[in-house]
Amino acid sequence: MKINTKITVLLLGSSVLLSAGCQSGGKYIETGGTQSVVSVGDVDIQDLQRASSEMLQSMISTGILKRAPHQPARLLINPIVNDTSSQFDVGEMTYRMREQLVNSGQAQTITAYGKYTEDEAALEEVRRRSFESGTQPDVEPDYTLSGKITQIRRNAGSTKQVTYTFRLTLTDPNTGLEVWTKTADVTKQGQKNGIGF
Repeated sequence: MKINTKITVLLLGSSVLLSAGCQSGGKYIETGGTQSVVSVGDVDIQDLQRASSEMLQSMISTGILKRAPHQPARLLINPIVNDTSSQFDVGEMTYRMREQLVNSGQAQTITAYGKYTEDEAALEEVRRRSFESGTQPDVEPDYTLSGKITQIRRNAGSTKQVTYTFRLTLTDPNTGLEVWTKTADVTKQGQKNGIGF
């Protein structure tokens, strides 16, 4: 009887240890929240959220979009240059800003225009209608948005630090003058990737 009890206790203990070891499966967390992974050497979703939010607030607070010739303002978004060693879709940052601007009625983005066309089908339809009517469509942008993301890396012993600088500029295509610009820095430091910030 003692042997059976010991075997039962041993099996139960082993089961508990095995099940505890298997509990490292996936789970849902708040996107960009305090439980998100922080990568010292890469751009994370929370970095994009922070930079886009800061830039969007700056753009709105200046009132530049309300002074555009068309209301809502017409924006042409150029590809943003990623000059970092981190590989990610830069459109994630601009799309977050664009979503807020378009859905709030403050801006329209031109997606079927020139060499940066996002919607080929729409561009073809614009061309077809233009050909049939013999007129050019009025889709000239009030502003073009361009930018660049850079990084500065430093080490002190085993501690790594990287600063990502997000830069955006609105330009008036009629004058070539810069009418708004903003930089947002995100600095991360640590010896290895972690969770939370």
